[in-house]
Amino acid sequence: SETHVRLIDLLDGDNYRLRDLWKPTHAHVKPSSLEKAILETDEKVALILMLQNGTLVHSRPTDGSVEALTPTEITAELWYNRIPFSKLSFIANLTLGFLSFGVILLRRKWNKLRLSSLWSMALWASCLFHTTGYLLRWYIGGRIPLSNGHETMLFMALVILVTASFFHRRQPFLLSFGFLLAGFTLLVAYLGEMNPPITPLMPVLVSPWLSTHVSFIMMAYSLFGFIWLNALTAFVLPDESERLMVLSRVMLYPAVGLLGIGIFIGAVWANVSWGRYWAWDPKEVWALITLLVYAVPFHSASLPMFRHHRTFHIYMGCAFLTVLMTYFGVNFFLGGMHSYA
Repeated sequence: SETHVRLIDLLDGDNYRLRDLWKPTHAHVKPSSLEKAILETDEKVALILMLQNGTLVHSRPTDGSVEALTPTEITAELWYNRIPFSKLSFIANLTLGFLSFGVILLRRKWNKLRLSSLWSMALWASCLFHTTGYLLRWYIGGRIPLSNGHETMLFMALVILVTASFFHRRQPFLLSFGFLLAGFTLLVAYLGEMNPPITPLMPVLVSPWLSTHVSFIMMAYSLFGFIWLNALTAFVLPDESERLMVLSRVMLYPAVGLLGIGIFIGAVWANVSWGRYWAWDPKEVWALITLLVYAVPFHSASLPMFRHHRTFHIYMGCAFLTVLMTYFGVNFFLGGMHSYA
């Protein structure tokens, strides 16, 4: 089958052939692969026609009605497009993460768990580099970058690196976990960066609730990611299992609290936008499932199984599947009103 088509092939006289194929669907229905392909092709056709008609690029008015870009804004955008922040960050973080974890495994045998200050400096450098890229995107777009999957992954990586930078002195595992978790998060963000331009927000997203709602949710997911890595490490280093359980319990309280606040703010935002607090949208349902699953270990008084560190880590390892389903699975398999993200 052909992978390319000429523009003239999509026109039959005055008839636009894609118009006959496109059947609009409701906002809560996930579009099929064919519908997605039609939308993408239609967008490309529109850009080509605008370029031909000279309407794609407009010269800036000189009457002062539009504020000109400052040299600083132009320089910021040039640097952002010139430096592949996501690519460099995920490569550096994954490399440092695997190396530092290997050092921890070796030094664990010698009962020397502390890492040198060079690792700490590397973590802070990675955090600073990623923060620079994120702030540049914020400055260029004129809004906090939280409007789509790529930008939320960037924010999640930022939370992970900041958390690891501040708390790894007390818990050396957090240094490796920070590198690894941020590295994989940025890798997913980089692979999903198929449409890199920084575009205006969709009308439904132009709301002061956006940054608050998404920030709380992503901070919770970041802590759940640390808890998941704790669970995996507990099986690699059984002697540290109980210590890692304590660390996971400490993280579990703010994580569940942040997720609950994020869901509540999302419900308020939904009422403002749609006139209802809860619509049983797939993303909403799975966010609630995630909250309930992670709330179960709090009841260790009535559920003795969670007092045993091995059982606790097994449960936490499996619980992270609900986070993956909420963040990725819903978008790819279930769709819904949150598909624009």
